[in-house]
Amino acid sequence: MEAYKEYFPTKSYRIAEMRLSSLLRNERDRLDKIAADLGRESAIAPDNLREQLPKIIAFTEAYHAAYDQYLKAVLVQQPRPIQCRPACGNCCHHYPMSVEPFELISMYNELRKRDDLLSLMEACQMRSDKFESLFEARKEAGLSEDDAEDEALHDYFSWWRSCPFSNAVGDCTIYPLRTVSCRMYFSETDPKFCTPEMLQTEKNDSYIVYMPDVVEDAVYGISEHYSALELPESFFGGLLALNGYEGVLGA
Repeated sequence: MEAYKEYFPTKSYRIAEMRLSSLLRNERDRLDKIAADLGRESAIAPDNLREQLPKIIAFTEAYHAAYDQYLKAVLVQQPRPIQCRPACGNCCHHYPMSVEPFELISMYNELRKRDDLLSLMEACQMRSDKFESLFEARKEAGLSEDDAEDEALHDYFSWWRSCPFSNAVGDCTIYPLRTVSCRMYFSETDPKFCTPEMLQTEKNDSYIVYMPDVVEDAVYGISEHYSALELPESFFGGLLALNGYEGVLGA
């Protein structure tokens, strides 16, 4: 949000924002050139996904590192300390949305090397199907698309199924690969209040650390270059869609 510039006037914040902006601008320019050379709107498509994979992974790693620096600059200004800690995992019962395609590709590239890939995809399918059923039920109740999605997201959280990448004690098993949608969620109150029954009460003070509008716009512009892959924005749905590109990604 642009208001952050007034709320966080620190040097570390300005440097972090500039680093993010520069990284995104360079990647947008790179993708614009690829699209122009190919004579199409989208730079990344099934026909060049495997070829572009190393650069997609490198960019995603740099993007996550830059976002983490941005987080540090924002969180240091918070009046109360963050209560999130290892083996909490309550927020990992949400249904992650607004996941960027390059993040999904980078993550799936690592997941596809695992022996348990099939069981992971089955777990993603179950969660995706559950959300869709909740969403359809809310629409049938007469809600608009946006309201139905908001209610379905809360319904899913109340279903209380942890992410398939969480282990038995609540730690994330793919922590270095986690998406910005996972990185941006924090709480200033004890994890015991990050539950469906407490989420919308005064006992819970959790929030999302958004990026400045100019950075959000740049991320959107980059993600548009992946539209030919037709990946859902949902975490589980996106991974399932990428599983369909196994033949393209190769051995």
